[in-house]
Amino acid sequence: MKCPFCRQTNTEVYNTRGTKFGTQTWRRRRCLDCGQAFTTYEAPDLRFLKVAKSTGKPRSYSRAKLFSGLYAAFLDVPHKDETIDAVTDTIESKLLDLRQSQVSTQQIAVIVLSTLKHFNTAAFLRYLTTHTDLASPGQLARELKRY
Repeated sequence: MKCPFCRQTNTEVYNTRGTKFGTQTWRRRRCLDCGQAFTTYEAPDLRFLKVAKSTGKPRSYSRAKLFSGLYAAFLDVPHKDETIDAVTDTIESKLLDLRQSQVSTQQIAVIVLSTLKHFNTAAFLRYLTTHTDLASPGQLARELKRY
């Protein structure tokens, strides 16, 4: 690991913890050359996870795509980026808990909606209305009962 201050690679880890959502490892490091301390976060690379699209062609999972899909749901939330990061971490943790190498976009939508329902009701409703095909008020009522 390169020191961000002096760019040398001679560092040591002196503190390690799991993060709140369990998807990352927080490490406190010290450069043995310049003595400066810095923090790193390690996260699993989820590119092994394939997402089966409705077209049938699987694509690699993208955290950025999930993040941007959640972004519009959190309109008036203070510290929006940090909040969406926390929700994204939670969703990724649930995806890892599935222990599958391929998931469908529908599975991801169910996980996102169940997470948002318990996290932020307004964001849940915004995501539901923009990411599901609701042709009638009856369909909306059925979707609401589902979650």
